[in-house]
Amino acid sequence: MAAAAAAALAAAAAALAAAGLPAGIISTGGTPDLYRLTARGVATEYRPGTYADGDRMQVGWGHGALEGCALSVLATVVSRPTPDRAILDAGSKALAADAVAAGGFGHLPAFPEARIVGLSEEHATVDLSACGPARPAIGARLAVIPNHACVVSNLHDVVHLARGAEIVAIDRVTSRGRLG
Repeated sequence: MAAAAAAALAAAAAALAAAGLPAGIISTGGTPDLYRLTARGVATEYRPGTYADGDRMQVGWGHGALEGCALSVLATVVSRPTPDRAILDAGSKALAADAVAAGGFGHLPAFPEARIVGLSEEHATVDLSACGPARPAIGARLAVIPNHACVVSNLHDVVHLARGAEIVAIDRVTSRGRLG
């Protein structure tokens, strides 16, 4: 698939040049292709996509590990209606609803056996049945590694940059909603 995309990009650049419209910048991108940067191609610019953040989608495709994911959403347990279920205050408007092969709608590093099994717009339902005796209490704040970092970035106005438990900066997401 990457070879076909590279060939299509080269063909488009050649067609533009043949029409007297040489491209000054030929841009490509996407995290999976970042690992092929050493291969010389027609592109003069590369946009890495979610490479800097990491997400469950990229991990599922073999690019990185959950421990290396830099982007997470901080959610609070707002309800524990049963011993095997928790409700978080982060739904599809915070986590996005993209599915991955691993299942669920995000990963909880503090409770790796837990599964986010459902989303409404404002809440996530977490199945705790596979967890051991330690389970999150109401009020617990949990990091959620999202399935798709691109979408999650576009759902938030600001990002809190942390080093360990310390917030070192708060930055606006300047590309939010920029589709054109």
